[in-house]
Amino acid sequence: MKILRFIALILFLLLPGQLCADDFASQYYDLREKEVRQFSAELFAAGEYYRSITEARRYLFLFPKGPRTEEIARRIGDAYLMSHEWGEAITAYDEFLARFPESPLVGTATFHKAIALLKLGHTAEAERLFQLILSGPDRSIKGLAARWEILLLIRQNRFDEAEKLLRDRMLRPEIETEAGRIEELLREKRGVRYKSPETAGILSAILPGSGQFYNGRNQDGTYSLFLNALFILAAYKAYDSDNYALGGILTLFELGWYTGGIYGAVGGAHKYNRGIDEDHFRSGIQRLNLRETEIGRPGGVSVMFTYPF
Repeated sequence: MKILRFIALILFLLLPGQLCADDFASQYYDLREKEVRQFSAELFAAGEYYRSITEARRYLFLFPKGPRTEEIARRIGDAYLMSHEWGEAITAYDEFLARFPESPLVGTATFHKAIALLKLGHTAEAERLFQLILSGPDRSIKGLAARWEILLLIRQNRFDEAEKLLRDRMLRPEIETEAGRIEELLREKRGVRYKSPETAGILSAILPGSGQFYNGRNQDGTYSLFLNALFILAAYKAYDSDNYALGGILTLFELGWYTGGIYGAVGGAHKYNRGIDEDHFRSGIQRLNLRETEIGRPGGVSVMFTYPF
């Protein structure tokens, strides 16, 4: 009995100390977690994105199951996006989506990844993500995704698909305020008059420089016409003077200018058409209010991210 009483006394004396130590450790954990999290947020708000990423990674290492782990993991992608590091942003968002597939932040992470893909020129993959958002449950980002998807379809002259999205009853409420402007963009793009690369090439084959004039590149057309005429005249004079060696050399140069003019006219028509598409696309971005989006951070505050194309 004495032994049992002694053990009980020891436990009685040690137990409060253990409880105090556990309580202190818990408080220190909470304070440290909050400190690292807030420091990362403050750096992000101040535009020090790389330092914010460092603190965010520190948080994920120290508190892998912390209360704000999902938010911090997504912030890494947001910080790369804000600093226009598109490839790194995509990688960070991929890591977030793989680690937290059920997170309520999946929709915005997917959307921002699509924007980074667009900046890298991966239009088809960005489209796939916008379509994924449109078919998902997150309504907070659907309107933006729908406007981007419709604008991309218009840029590619896929008018029927764009109109189908515009008429979608489930999607219409999300884009109702921009519906009139979208219809206007559709009408304008349908009425665009493109240059025919085939016509430009044939014209330059018939008369050097005329394909460039057709493309609206009058200075290039003038140079092409002048140089071809000059080499043809020089070759003719050489042959007329029985200087066949010089005539042959000048003829080779003329053939180079002639065929180069044809290829230049064809390429010029393609460039003209791409310019129309890109000008209309950039105009659509402005008219549909797609130049800016908000990236949120703790405390209900947001920072504005601009991505002009």
